[in-house]
Amino acid sequence: MRASALTLLIIFTTLVPVPKSSSGIGTTVPISAELGTSIAAELFPVTIKFSKGNLFLTEPALVFLGNGRIGIQVRFQAYDHRPTEGVAISETGRARISGKPGFDRGARQILLHDPSLDTAEFDHSSEVTEQLLTALQADWSAQVVNPIRSDLPPHPYLLPFQKNIEDVSYDEKYINLELLYE
Repeated sequence: MRASALTLLIIFTTLVPVPKSSSGIGTTVPISAELGTSIAAELFPVTIKFSKGNLFLTEPALVFLGNGRIGIQVRFQAYDHRPTEGVAISETGRARISGKPGFDRGARQILLHDPSLDTAEFDHSSEVTEQLLTALQADWSAQVVNPIRSDLPPHPYLLPFQKNIEDVSYDEKYINLELLYE
């Protein structure tokens, strides 16, 4: 009970009025990089299939970049295990993707416009990791769509108002959830 009251107090003290042209009450909820990292963590770990095996993504960290872009850094493990073919690869590294945040009201999804694979580096460089990196970059170019879509994470901070999100913006200090209560 005390945690619920504290959560509500935090939410209501962070609400800032926002003028809206439609009827209803509008507010903005700012999300810091630290809180954004916590919210993003709800969607991890993630496994992604790529041409040379799989990527297992963990340890997300939200990073605020310039030019309206945000990034998410992840730790990854690239692995491909095909014993019948004599393949057993497991390499680790770090990557960062970035883009401009947005929101699809109809689908209730977070968007990442103009997505870019900014960095992808393996912890140890070898012929195998160079091949994996080349395959990863080729798969990114061939398969990633603009925008990348993600469901709203089931994070306790978002639950009280996730149905009222009208838009998501970024002012290079905070990701702002624009809410409308009708």
